[in-house]
Amino acid sequence: MNNVNQLKQQYSGTHPGIGSYLECMTRALLTGLSTFTLTFACVYVPQNILKKRLPYGPGGKILSSTILASATAYYITSKKSKLCQAGWLAVEEKHTYFTEQEKLNQEE
Repeated sequence: MNNVNQLKQQYSGTHPGIGSYLECMTRALLTGLSTFTLTFACVYVPQNILKKRLPYGPGGKILSSTILASATAYYITSKKSKLCQAGWLAVEEKHTYFTEQEKLNQEE
């Protein structure tokens, strides 16, 4: 299942929103990857410039940059993924804002 176009064609009949969902998730994951790269660079380079003034060695610079970049990338990717999931559920018409409100009104 490495071919995304084949996957879209296979499930487009039963799931009409699969194409937009796959594109959205691809964008979300690539945004997370680029966020990690940019955050790591933006934290590591200033630390490398100020290496004489910082109390920790090269391993500490890499570790702190990696931890901050990982946390930032996770946050961004999870937010974007949740938006994609909400869009998928809305397209599938199984779980939208209106059906949730109807369920809440019926329970009351």
